[in-house]
Amino acid sequence: MSRPLVSGAALVFALVGLVPIALMLARIGGDDMATAFHARTGHLLLRTLWVGGGSALLALVLGLPYGFLVARTDLPGAGFLRALGVLPLLAPPLVLAMTLTVTTGARGGFAIPLVLGLGTFPLVALYTARALERIDGRMEEAARLAGGKRAVLRVQLPLALPSAATAACFAFVLAINDFAVPDYVSSIGTKFPVYADEVFASWRSAKDTGRAVAAALPIVLLTLLALVPALHLARSTRLVSLVGDFRRPEPLALGRARPIALLFVAAVLALAVVLPIGRLVWEAGGGPRGFAPAHLRASFARALELGRSNLQSSLLYASGAALLCLPLALVLGHALARMGRWVRVAGMIVILPFAVPAILFGIGSIALWNRPLTAALYDSGWMAVVLLVGRFAPFAVLALASAAAMLDPRMEEAARLAGAGPLRRLAWIVAPALLPALLGAGMVVFVLALRELDAVILVPAANSMVLFRLYNAVHFGRDDFVAALALLVVFFVLLPGLLHALFGRARLEVLP
Repeated sequence: MSRPLVSGAALVFALVGLVPIALMLARIGGDDMATAFHARTGHLLLRTLWVGGGSALLALVLGLPYGFLVARTDLPGAGFLRALGVLPLLAPPLVLAMTLTVTTGARGGFAIPLVLGLGTFPLVALYTARALERIDGRMEEAARLAGGKRAVLRVQLPLALPSAATAACFAFVLAINDFAVPDYVSSIGTKFPVYADEVFASWRSAKDTGRAVAAALPIVLLTLLALVPALHLARSTRLVSLVGDFRRPEPLALGRARPIALLFVAAVLALAVVLPIGRLVWEAGGGPRGFAPAHLRASFARALELGRSNLQSSLLYASGAALLCLPLALVLGHALARMGRWVRVAGMIVILPFAVPAILFGIGSIALWNRPLTAALYDSGWMAVVLLVGRFAPFAVLALASAAAMLDPRMEEAARLAGAGPLRRLAWIVAPALLPALLGAGMVVFVLALRELDAVILVPAANSMVLFRLYNAVHFGRDDFVAALALLVVFFVLLPGLLHALFGRARLEVLP
């Protein structure tokens, strides 16, 4: 790789993703440290651990068998059920919270892990499915001959567990850093403050960056403690599958267990997909006043009328963030895959923008860009794009690094010997081979940016975004329009996947 090219990409990544973190840490004073270890710290830590641990456990308990059933068995409609199971991961957590708390009656410390666990179980299912699909079919055939189905399961489970544990660690991190769900649950029932609430309150009460950062230090350390094993497990579970004689395993016959498997999958989808969507449709159609198609049409018309500009802004910002992330991720991901012994250190640096709470990253971005020299940027919609790039570029970089690590470096070496320069090799050799990963990474960044609220909630550009409009609406008056607007958000979040399912040919690579 060209050193100037990699250095330039690294500088851009540092500016949008790492400098905000450095500025936050630099503003911590001696008096601020008392905030990190005051009397409430123990209670907040226990509550945050409960939320993260409960969410990760629920995601693992549901996601591991779900991923196995839809990826490796003869379950009827497995492909459709696999795609449908991804929906809770794509839907904004706030939308899940505003529906599941009503349909299940859950409140307080039970509701938050329930919502976040159901929202992240598809992550465990996806990682489990990918790990199982990379097991060579000959290994399973040998196990089947030696001991039947039980022997096959004994071979598969140890190979799938590290991937499932990786995803559970990611679910833990997402849960302990979430602000919108605990905030919403506390607003409708028993208060259950967690560290993300403390960070937000520390900033809003006195606009004191140092105090807010100090308050978040325990959760940052907790996040890093979860990400270190996650990244280690992710690297250790990359099985060598793209060899010439790889044989795809045959689906396992469920036999008499098929009805039980179908019941389990149906129950999970009913709770995580049918209930939330059904509740939104019911509310948009009139709710307690009586459901009617005319009410539903009127609600969507009003949602489009009042929220059109918000939807347009969010779609524009998310698209811009996705497009800007792709060249950055291609250069840095490829460099990361070829780095050698320093790859683990580099991987931890890349993941740092995701390791800090989203609200804290937003505060750091405010500290960086809210100054006279960059006032025009800060007051414009570009501020949201820059913030979203810094927050979600790590996902794209790690996804491209994972895909690039599976490319044969001899192709690039042959192009180099033929006289192709670094930029030409990247454009004509690496990029075409990584096209599914590029499309997948762009789609992931678009979806994450479109559903993001916590990181952008404090910047001026957030006022024009649809999630901010929805956040205010559910707190200050919930009616048919709110449910219809939430359904529109879910539709646009799912739209890239729907378009690819209809017109795409290549299978996307989206997991790091």
